[in-house]
Amino acid sequence: MRQLAIYGKGGIGKSMVSSHITFALASKGLRVLHVGCDPKHDSTRLLLKGKMPQTVLGTLRKKDFDVKKLVMEEVVFESPLNNTCSGCIFCTESGGPEPGLGCGGKGVVEAIEALKYLNVMEVLKLDVVLYDVLGDVVCGGFSMPMREGHADEVYIVSSGELEVLFAASNICKAVSRFNARSGVRLGGIIGNGRELKNEEDILDRFSKKLGTHLVGFIPYSEKIKECSGKGLTLFQHAPDTPECEAFRQLAESIWNNTGLSVPSSFTFEELHAWWAQASGRKH
Repeated sequence: MRQLAIYGKGGIGKSMVSSHITFALASKGLRVLHVGCDPKHDSTRLLLKGKMPQTVLGTLRKKDFDVKKLVMEEVVFESPLNNTCSGCIFCTESGGPEPGLGCGGKGVVEAIEALKYLNVMEVLKLDVVLYDVLGDVVCGGFSMPMREGHADEVYIVSSGELEVLFAASNICKAVSRFNARSGVRLGGIIGNGRELKNEEDILDRFSKKLGTHLVGFIPYSEKIKECSGKGLTLFQHAPDTPECEAFRQLAESIWNNTGLSVPSSFTFEELHAWWAQASGRKH
């Protein structure tokens, strides 16, 4: 069973990218569990036709956090898109505390422990587990998928913007730190275009400097915004478009990826100097 974690700076489009990867892998005949690790619990929205599911933490809260009272069907849901692919998609959301209360990372910890208790991976006979993780590695809870070995491979969604690249570098630092503990490695960088000049080339060069590779590049597209607004993936909204083909190729590259590595990282000053030169901006 492959276990993947998708990280990246907040707002970069991780959930959109993750949902398309999940659907594309399921279209290969694989059984995929998509785990949303974000208090907003919107990671699986495109896989559930716009619906927001009951979360693991929310369900546990109603049961006084007694995991023995938890039933798998209460927190793991089959995607209604399963009738359009040859595999099977299952969705779950960790959830989190009410806004302004408690630690969001604790929801990830509770959810993963609950899924382990329910023996979900074995019961559902999964081929792939994909964790879509909130933002940067901001605390121990959100780093849990890589820290505790729940994810073997980490992929980082990034644009060519300086601040986004710096977040990617910091995530690489975490991968390197946890490698000795859990064996986690970086699978590569996933480019999500923001219409910057030479953006794919910048991301390719950045990936190589980290000691990894650009797994795929999704060009900026208004069609992606359209389908997200409708609660659909491109596979339902515009299956014959170049953008959709880019996601198919991305999923294929991930599935066949053998180039896992322990990456390097940069200080902000080092990255800024490199980015200014690579993007043609004055330092």
